[in-house]
Amino acid sequence: MHNGHLDRLYVHKDYQGQGIATALVDMLESETKKLNLLEIDTEASITAKPFFELGGYKMVCSQTVERKGVKLTNSKMLKNYNFL
Repeated sequence: MHNGHLDRLYVHKDYQGQGIATALVDMLESETKKLNLLEIDTEASITAKPFFELGGYKMVCSQTVERKGVKLTNSKMLKNYNFL
């Protein structure tokens, strides 16, 4: 199976709400389709989860990860192109 992974999408707070993240994800998804990838996954923070849900990503599971000694909860999310 050929899959893509979206890792670390950030937009500076001064530029949020202007469609920048949406434009970046749209471009990424366009490229994944050109490469005939079947799906793309991401690990979305609590604050990013609604953004990805609006984009058609489904939550696979909630998980806790550790970054520099700090435990963070995020959501593993998946967008499958077989159903589009």
